[in-house]
Amino acid sequence: MACILLFLNRNLFEIGHTFRSLHMNKNIFSLARRVRPVLIVLVVLMLFGISAPGRAETLRLQSPDGKYLNAEYHRGDTRRPALLVLHGFLQTNEFHTTQGLISNFSMLGYTVIGPNFSLGISDRRQSMQCQAPHNHSFEDDLREIDFWVGWLKNQGYSRVIIVGHSWGSQHALGYVEAYPQAPVAAVIAVSLVRTEQAAKVQAGQVAKAQAREARRDTSLQPYALSFCKTFMATPRSYLSYAHWDDKHVIDSLARLQERKLPVYAVIGSKDNRIDDEWLRELRRNAQVSVIEGANHFFSSIHEFDLSDRIEALLTQVNATLDGK
Repeated sequence: MACILLFLNRNLFEIGHTFRSLHMNKNIFSLARRVRPVLIVLVVLMLFGISAPGRAETLRLQSPDGKYLNAEYHRGDTRRPALLVLHGFLQTNEFHTTQGLISNFSMLGYTVIGPNFSLGISDRRQSMQCQAPHNHSFEDDLREIDFWVGWLKNQGYSRVIIVGHSWGSQHALGYVEAYPQAPVAAVIAVSLVRTEQAAKVQAGQVAKAQAREARRDTSLQPYALSFCKTFMATPRSYLSYAHWDDKHVIDSLARLQERKLPVYAVIGSKDNRIDDEWLRELRRNAQVSVIEGANHFFSSIHEFDLSDRIEALLTQVNATLDGK
């Protein structure tokens, strides 16, 4: 019950903020439609004494390389696939979009695990600054995803659905490509964005990093990457992420389409990191859902829209799995 009250309290705060910032006559009915199910669930549970989903657990486990990895974990229905929720670039599982996904789907009874990528730091629990020294690589992140997938398998989950937000989507694609035997039933890529640097800038940076790597220069140098204007990284670190440029993302989607692995892209129509050209490319290679008015983070009332849309996709994936 405490978990439900915390969930309700968090969403009531969002509702209050939305009432102050939006025109009442335009949004009140939309708000009421979304809030009512949460209130109904709370009342039903109180009246009938039904147990709420378990409290969140914080897992702290040692990886094969000796670092401690941590994750937020909610145990749910073992008959359904577990959800592995991946945060965005340099963030943590406490980032509000990621935390919203974790909380909302644990409320629906799913087993949910939201790890923090270590980014080379044992037991990392805080977001990492762009200017911090970056020695970690994209491949290191993928090994950590595999660590958590393996842990879920040991808990009895034969199927996993990966939900990534922003760069968590690239990580999800990278994982199912690098680990094709992993028991991943589907990928849901939320706010899957394109390279934010101009092609000429990206190409120049890659060439310089490759030259440094060729002469075994492991010094930290500034690069523009994702939202970072100064990403202080070794050549290996920078190149591992820069490799996931627009072409590589689209090629990956096409390969997964050939494998018949379901990939769903959910984006906001007001995401300023996505343009019409990128949207057309995504639609050629994935099943795309557009949420009108939502930004990159699905802030405020659009958190409910995102939850509704992903819930529908999960129902679709579960129906397919049940039919096999």
